[in-house]
Amino acid sequence: MRLLSFFVSFFMLSVAIHAQNTSAILKRTNSLYDEALSLSKQGNSLKASQLLREILKVDSTYYMAHFALADLAHEAGKPEEEILDLSKGLALSGDAYPAGFKFLAELLYKKGEYVEALSRMEHFALLKRSLNPEERLLLASCRFSVEAVKHPVAFRPTDPGDSINTSAEEYWPSLNAEANGLVFTRLETRDKYGLKIFKPQEDFYLSKHDSSGWSKAVPLGYPINTDENEGAQTLSADGRLLIFTGCGRPDGIGSCDLYISINKNGKWTIPLNMGEPVNSGAWESQPSLSADGETLLFVSSRKAGKGKKDIWKAEKIGVSPDGIPQFGNVSNVAELNTAGNDISPFLHADGKTLFFASDGRPGLGGTDLYLTRMVDGKYSVPVNLGYPINTNRNEEGLVVEISGEKAWFTSDRNPAKGRDILFFTLHDSLRPDPVSYLKGEVTDAKTGKKIVAEIVLTNLLTNKIVCKITDAENDGTFLVCLPSGQNYGLSISRKGYLFSSENIPLLSGFTKDRPRELKVRLQPIVSGASTTLKNIFFETNSWVLQAASQSQLDEMAQFMKMNPSVSMEVVGHTDKVGTEAYNLSLSQKRAEAVVGELKKRNIEPFRLTGRGVEFSVPVGDNSTEEGRSANRRTEFMVKEIVRE
Repeated sequence: MRLLSFFVSFFMLSVAIHAQNTSAILKRTNSLYDEALSLSKQGNSLKASQLLREILKVDSTYYMAHFALADLAHEAGKPEEEILDLSKGLALSGDAYPAGFKFLAELLYKKGEYVEALSRMEHFALLKRSLNPEERLLLASCRFSVEAVKHPVAFRPTDPGDSINTSAEEYWPSLNAEANGLVFTRLETRDKYGLKIFKPQEDFYLSKHDSSGWSKAVPLGYPINTDENEGAQTLSADGRLLIFTGCGRPDGIGSCDLYISINKNGKWTIPLNMGEPVNSGAWESQPSLSADGETLLFVSSRKAGKGKKDIWKAEKIGVSPDGIPQFGNVSNVAELNTAGNDISPFLHADGKTLFFASDGRPGLGGTDLYLTRMVDGKYSVPVNLGYPINTNRNEEGLVVEISGEKAWFTSDRNPAKGRDILFFTLHDSLRPDPVSYLKGEVTDAKTGKKIVAEIVLTNLLTNKIVCKITDAENDGTFLVCLPSGQNYGLSISRKGYLFSSENIPLLSGFTKDRPRELKVRLQPIVSGASTTLKNIFFETNSWVLQAASQSQLDEMAQFMKMNPSVSMEVVGHTDKVGTEAYNLSLSQKRAEAVVGELKKRNIEPFRLTGRGVEFSVPVGDNSTEEGRSANRRTEFMVKEIVRE
């Protein structure tokens, strides 16, 4: 019990305070109080309450009875009664029981009565002077809440409709990058006839969005949904990968583990336990997969953490032959975690904005939603999303569309309806950087049939790989997210084919997401086959290669090393600005510059030639800037294949 253990030692003070009473009254009240304590310890709360009420009829100033009644109300989960008796006891006792002010502040804070809670907590702080960490957090939370309510943020939650929300509870939304597929958890507590079922059932449901709105959600079905409960999931950007929480399963490592499944040809594979070190003997749940698929955030109660539940990070370290990503290098995201519960991480597709929930930071009660951004390799000090996004109830499970404008979350603000999924428009100050995406299909240029290929997205400013999708991880279609503020090079390759490249300039950024669709036709390696090198760049009117060309040059060298029987020709093209002689010389020198770079990468000189053709082979209209830009290009052509 929270209070009664204190009342025994407090008994002598009670006697002294009531000394002015007649000895008969004092003897009776003290006797009843002792009996109430004894009954309470025996578990007979009802009889104990009756005796305490009897004491107050005899002596209305006997504040110990109020404190004892408050304690019994606390044990019974009756906060309103607890508040009433604590308030009466404190009004009678003055400052004799400082902890009572803290307990009352806690109750008022949880109820959302922040001004009153702050008043009680500040009085407690004056009496105690030195606060422990939990008390300091409560005081800070009361102060924060009072100010947050005074300065509300823009917030207008919208219900997506009965296609998603029903009389059952719906929660934990997850979206693909196109925001046209929503997977969520539904908790069924009644059967189709409305009768209460013995074992509530948690399953995943899917709703799709088109011009007519959200479709009626349907179960994901077996083998994802089972007779056991499934929940707290994350969906990959392309919608092909599902990582979720399963508890108490035969192959489990801890109480709850993370499982992974892939959608192949419209069907989900049998979920696999992700194994150690992601899973441990503790509790693992609430995964969030980054848009590039390289980072997995999750929540764990393992002992090596900072608090009760911590946010952890795992890195992609490989891919199995059947296309299942493997994760390792698990580490604690220490700058985010507190002594409390830090949960429900969501890493936005911009790769640096993270939303999560916590009860270990100043907030409005329960778990609040926070925002942090990656700066110089570390997350910034988290910012509370504010009131009324956060309330005195639990807020968690927030996800944000790649545009950065719309957020989805779970709300239980209407107790009559239970938990539902809602969305709202984020205030500008809370928005991540906007992100676009590229959706593509790869086919054989000769047959037109879809083929699997390796997809590599590179940041041309840093020459670092942003995202890599192996041929085992796609079915000939792919989707990659493109955060603004960078220029990207995309490479598509498959053994036996010439690679294809695309240039995606987003350095200037954008205010709206601008998805692109790409049809890639890979050329089989035959004499005369060629590909345009869209990520080879020269200085203006020069044959000096820009640094952004390095990843394309590396790709060309890698292709030649993997195809040692092939000889290649680099062909330089120009637009029609300037004389034919000037452009012939420029195109020749540019082709030779590329050949020279490949030789530096240990490609045999006899396998390489460079040829300039000035503007004699245009692919665009030289009378327009767009056409001239297309004509200024470098091609990589199969010159000869030596058969052994």
